[in-house]
Amino acid sequence: MCKIPLLSTSGEPAPATIGIDEKAPLKASNKFSANQQKIMRFGEIWRSHIAPTTLVFVLVLPMIIYNKEYFSTFFYDTWYVPIMGIIGCTIPSGGAPVAGGVVFLPILTMKNIEAHEAVAFAASTQMIGVGIFAPMGWMSRDPSVLMPSFLKPMFPFALAGLLFSYLVTPLEKEDEVLLAFTIFVICLACYIIKGLVTAQLDTSQNDSSEEEVSEDTEHSSLSTTEADASDEETGSTTNKPEGYGTISTRASIVAVSAAAKLRRQAQSSKMERRNIVFTPKLFTIYAVSCFLGGMLCGWIGIGVEKVTFFLLTYFHKVDVIAAGLSSITMTGWLSFFAFLLHAVCTPEDEGFGPHWSCAVRDELNPGGHVFGKVPYELWLSVLPGILIGSLIGPIVNAAVGPRNIMIIFVGFLFFDATYNIYNLATNGFISELFGS
Repeated sequence: MCKIPLLSTSGEPAPATIGIDEKAPLKASNKFSANQQKIMRFGEIWRSHIAPTTLVFVLVLPMIIYNKEYFSTFFYDTWYVPIMGIIGCTIPSGGAPVAGGVVFLPILTMKNIEAHEAVAFAASTQMIGVGIFAPMGWMSRDPSVLMPSFLKPMFPFALAGLLFSYLVTPLEKEDEVLLAFTIFVICLACYIIKGLVTAQLDTSQNDSSEEEVSEDTEHSSLSTTEADASDEETGSTTNKPEGYGTISTRASIVAVSAAAKLRRQAQSSKMERRNIVFTPKLFTIYAVSCFLGGMLCGWIGIGVEKVTFFLLTYFHKVDVIAAGLSSITMTGWLSFFAFLLHAVCTPEDEGFGPHWSCAVRDELNPGGHVFGKVPYELWLSVLPGILIGSLIGPIVNAAVGPRNIMIIFVGFLFFDATYNIYNLATNGFISELFGS
């Protein structure tokens, strides 16, 4: 404990002193639980060693699978897919609740890939991109962005909705669902714009690196005031203006302590909001919404991440980064089960697989299959892109900030809505709807 003498009105040291704790400030990792600190260390290993090794593997894998002659054709036909993967995984890895499907589906449709096959591709890509790579990219920065208090109780409801949509109510034509989803997307965009304008959305930046820099700055300030006080005690005031180290020293201590207290209070409030507590009413709202969001994922490949982002930011005031990362992680986990259904339950004339009969048999689907084969060639070519995007995303978040990430997200929402409306108009659905 270092003692800094207070000065009397005459300028002489007074008997009273101020005590400053000389212990090093707590590092950012100490705000996390023991399990989160273990995850954080694994995240560092992932970023430093596992991710680069995985990148080399997925780059070499097509060369191993395909012969030299076919590989040149494969590369020529799929050159755009890694770029699509980088974009499709950078945005969600940066914190926006946008699963890769919002990027993949329009591009694949323009490439004349059948809609069910595009959904199968989105599922197979999202299970890796936002189910594994994106969360791992954040583990070394802030493992608390994944909220088990939300994911554990709500994922079963979302999974039930996904399975129900695939096996009980598969759609041959999803125009009605697409219209409803488009209306929801426009409403969500308006909600985010209102939240940004009125500062109702928590867009603060709080990754571990920022916390550490902030605390180091505080420690440096306290060290400076301690040194000034020590000079006062020993009478070493050479080349210092009159009054230096007196009132200014006390003011610095008060200012630094007040700023540190505000930071700790804000961080504590944010961490408390990330610990989701459900009332019976809220649990019901979340459960029903997640079930419907899971059905959306089964029909069009995306959707639940936007539903849960709204729920978390509106009802529990969760910051946008934690709400976004937890939401896309749920989409990634759902996509794993969607991928399995597309891989093993496709009709006999669609690609590889055991071609099991999984769904309810009816006139439209007498074989009980899941339509849409997994385009494995495209999937192999997108893996390097989504891994690179998952590593770039957190860097983009730190560079542009959560608020700008949300502005980008709003842009994607309006793009998604415009694209959906264009498709509905092209299919003649809108003209039929209005009777023209």
